[in-house]
Amino acid sequence: MTLRPSILNLDDSLTSQGSLIDRVQAAGGLVMSDGGIGPRLRLWCRDPILKQLHFRLDAHYPISKPELVFVGSGDFHHVTPLLIDRALTASRSQATTVLHFDNHPDWVRFSPGVHCGSWVARAARITRVQRLISVGICSGDIGRRGSRNGDLELVRQGRVEIYPYRDPDGGSVLALCNKLWPLINYKSDGEIAELLMSRIETPDVYITIDKDVLRSADAVTNWDQGGLSLETLLSVIGRVSRTHRIIGADVVGDWSPIHYGGPWWERALKYGEAWLDQPHDHPDAADAIKVNERANLKILDALCKTLV
Repeated sequence: MTLRPSILNLDDSLTSQGSLIDRVQAAGGLVMSDGGIGPRLRLWCRDPILKQLHFRLDAHYPISKPELVFVGSGDFHHVTPLLIDRALTASRSQATTVLHFDNHPDWVRFSPGVHCGSWVARAARITRVQRLISVGICSGDIGRRGSRNGDLELVRQGRVEIYPYRDPDGGSVLALCNKLWPLINYKSDGEIAELLMSRIETPDVYITIDKDVLRSADAVTNWDQGGLSLETLLSVIGRVSRTHRIIGADVVGDWSPIHYGGPWWERALKYGEAWLDQPHDHPDAADAIKVNERANLKILDALCKTLV
């Protein structure tokens, strides 16, 4: 199934990527406006704010065919469950596997509402999602201490599987929930692809990519970076797309200056959290655009070959 590339403009991180916009529009894709609620969505939000975006997309950009959506900063990864819903609607898929590339597991408990670090629990519990497979994680969130904050019931139930890039505690495998998860930094591109293929039990796959899974040479993000190369990412998704129906995909992880909306106390909480969790050094904006656009164009080529 051919994907149509589109841009969801939440933070203006993509509006300066002229070549990407040209390619998206040439393929019949859209540059979708958020209606001004992006700053309220950023990092985390309550459900009514997320529903506003859902209603806006349905009203102004009804989905007619499966999409590859470029979303902007990884601070918006919690938009992914909404995009999965749209993909399931367009494809009429009865069962799909979510293939999740990220430097973080995004499984923390967060209530009320949804956080860019908590959306996996919501996505994995969508009725027609059989399994969510997380690939490439390096962060301490999956370590002995960090994993205590995760919704580990998802792993115990088999709804979420973890194939990290490395073990943050230095092991040769990741021990989690009485299971041993192999590390992919010891494997070739082909071996990684075959491992993932063995765990995908549905003909349909949804792919979500946070570019912070990539090494710093291949992406510039608002978060700490992982170790996966862009070439490995492209090789793996190319292998999966040759044997499975890709019903949709999204890409986050473009660096952008932080701007939050909402009441003062909400903005203060978010700025405080970002100061604690995100790197303090700011990259050169022009360099960030150049590096990220290169990655975005290559991902577009890999998933939308027949359109470009």
